[in-house]
Amino acid sequence: MPQLTGPASVDFRLCRDPDHDQAIRDLLARCVGFLTGRIAGSGLVGIVLTGSFARGEGSVLPMNGHLKVLGDIEVFVVVPSTADWGALRCRLIDLGRRASVALGGERLRVDLEFGPVGLDFLRRHAKPSIFVHDLARHGKVLWGPPDLLDGLRGVGAARIPREDALFLVFNRTIEQLEAYDRLGQPGADSLLDIAYQRQKLLLDLAGSVLAFHGVHASSYAERPAAFASAVAATPALATLLPPGFQAELEQAARIKLHPTEDDLLPRLADPVDQRAWIRRTLVASVPAVTAVLRWELEELLRSTGDLRALLDQYLRAQPFGRRLKDWAKLALHPMPAPLPLGFLRGTRLFWRGTPRALLYAAGALAHQGLETGEAVSDDITALLPARRRAVRRQAEAQRAAIVTLWRWCIRND
Repeated sequence: MPQLTGPASVDFRLCRDPDHDQAIRDLLARCVGFLTGRIAGSGLVGIVLTGSFARGEGSVLPMNGHLKVLGDIEVFVVVPSTADWGALRCRLIDLGRRASVALGGERLRVDLEFGPVGLDFLRRHAKPSIFVHDLARHGKVLWGPPDLLDGLRGVGAARIPREDALFLVFNRTIEQLEAYDRLGQPGADSLLDIAYQRQKLLLDLAGSVLAFHGVHASSYAERPAAFASAVAATPALATLLPPGFQAELEQAARIKLHPTEDDLLPRLADPVDQRAWIRRTLVASVPAVTAVLRWELEELLRSTGDLRALLDQYLRAQPFGRRLKDWAKLALHPMPAPLPLGFLRGTRLFWRGTPRALLYAAGALAHQGLETGEAVSDDITALLPARRRAVRRQAEAQRAAIVTLWRWCIRND
């Protein structure tokens, strides 16, 4: 096992503003001290920064005399083996919450997300994906062996599976359901977070299309131009995209790199009006999400049709071996299910698709329902691997069930 050596190393750009950059640099140094002081005895191998701050494109917003990090700062704690992952996961979630409060101080509001990763995954078991590609190209070792990520270096954009690009859109779609219902929660910061999430959605739609083409662009600054070139070469996608998407994408990239409150959220006197404005922007994103999902599913399935028909085909196309593996993982999940599961229901759903594909299909249909105003859909409830009586007959309850199950069996939160 590699030996632990050296202090925190944060000698790279984190965001575009020099003052903000220094504040995050200081935070990360404290973060490394926080982690090494609490889990070194658990077999700590290294600490790695990933995400937009690792690419030098982190978003920091000055407001009311302090700095607010938009989104979160993602830090991986490397342990000797993936077998150590489960025992550490819950502890790191708790440490991330505690560090967010303790390390930000009065000047910096931040959400720190700590997650475990096994050294064996980095060295031998990592499979090509958008996540692995970005970690290989842009991940930064804050503490530990400098060559910690060298085993990933051969993962180029052309090796990213097209279905992984599709997964990105599905995941962002379900996050939009969560954001839509979070609008009922109080707090100005939460409104800014939701408004910011919509900008990330636009950027990730473009990122998914590029990865699907085998030319993924990690940089947000480079993504609009790369996307424009990809769309110009893909008439079928250009036909599906709503008018003005390219302009919205370019604006989203600018806001991501240089955010201001006015760009994210209009200064409306009544908070109720602000929430209504955000709700309209979330709903306005539905056509773009539907367009990208339709195009990618049509390409993947070599078929055509509306989104509902394509989702049905996608479910049927799930290989038998994948169904066996994924349903077994669900049955043996180390954390208790957030909603009661039924054996007979799971047996029937096995023949419809995998848990992941079923939740993705349910999320896509519920997301479409935001635009059409559908109150409730038995078709969505029928896709969920939970007992029917555990999901109330309300659209909001359906969305909450989708998000809760997704976090449990896909996100593993």
